Amino acid sequence: MPHHFGPHDIINIVVVSRLFYNKGTDLLIAAIPRILDEHPNVRFIIAGTGPKAIDLEQMLESRVLQDKVELLGPVRHEEVRDVMVRGHIYLHPSLTEAFGTVIVEAASCGLYVGCTRVGGIPEVLPAHMTAFAKPEEDDLVAATGRAIADLRDNKIRTERFHDEVKMMYSWTNVAQRTERVYDGISGALTEEEFYGYHSSFHGKTGGQSFALIDRLKRYFGCGIWAGKLFCFCVVIDYLLFVFLEVWAPRSNIDVARNWPKKVASKSVESLPRRVGRKKERKIDIFNG
Repeated sequence: MPHHFGPHDIINIVVVSRLFYNKGTDLLIAAIPRILDEHPNVRFIIAGTGPKAIDLEQMLESRVLQDKVELLGPVRHEEVRDVMVRGHIYLHPSLTEAFGTVIVEAASCGLYVGCTRVGGIPEVLPAHMTAFAKPEEDDLVAATGRAIADLRDNKIRTERFHDEVKMMYSWTNVAQRTERVYDGISGALTEEEFYGYHSSFHGKTGGQSFALIDRLKRYFGCGIWAGKLFCFCVVIDYLLFVFLEVWAPRSNIDVARNWPKKVASKSVESLPRRVGRKKERKIDIFNG
C-alpha cells in the first residue's frame, strides 16, 4: 500500500554501514545536525560499528541528539532487513564504492535511496529510486532535503521498488552472467557474441562507449581528491594518445597474427605402452 506522509509525520532515515572513513562516516557526522535542524520531524537509525563510532557518539552527546538518532551497533546480515523496513529513506554517504549491494537491499525493502555519486553507485539503481549528491557536506544535506520533500509531496512510489529490483537483480541472473564470462574466456562464445557489438577501437570494453566528457564526469565523481586526480591522469593519457595517433597512425601499424598452436600428434593413450616397452628393454639388459 502507498504511504502518504503528512507535513508532521516522522520520516526515518536509515544508515547501515561500517563506520570507516571511506564509507563517508565523517561526512555523515557533519550532515546529521544540519539535516535535523532543517527537518525537525526526521529521525536517524544507524546500524554498524567501526573506528568512527566514537566520533559519532561524541557528536550526538555534544549536540544532544540522542533522542533523534538511534545507534544500533553491529547487526547480523539476517537482521539487516528488519532494520531497513523501519525506515523510509536510506542514506549512503560513501566516498568510494564499487557496486554497493546495500543500496540494492534498501531499495528492495522499499526505501528511497540518497547516495553519493561515486564509483559504480550511479549504475546500480534507476534515477527514480535515488537522490544523488556530490561527496560533499552541503550537497549531501541538500540531496537529503530533496528526498524528504519528495516523500512528503508523495512524488515517490516506493511500494513498487521491491518488484522493480526483483526484476533487475536475482541470483539466477548473476549466475547466467557469470557463465557468460566463462564462456567468453573459454572460447565457447565468439568475440561478437560476447561483446554484442563491433568496437571502432581495437580494445573491446564490453559496454557502452562514452564520450570523453562523459567519462571525465564519471571519474570526477570517484571522490573529493581522487576524482580530480583521475581526471588529470585521463586528460594526460588522452593527450598522449592523440600525439601517438598523429605521430604513428594505427593504419601504418602491422597487426600481429595469432601465435600458431601446436597440434599434439601423439595420443596420450600410447604412453602406457611406451612405458611398458622401456621396462621390457631394461629386463632384457639385465638378463644379458
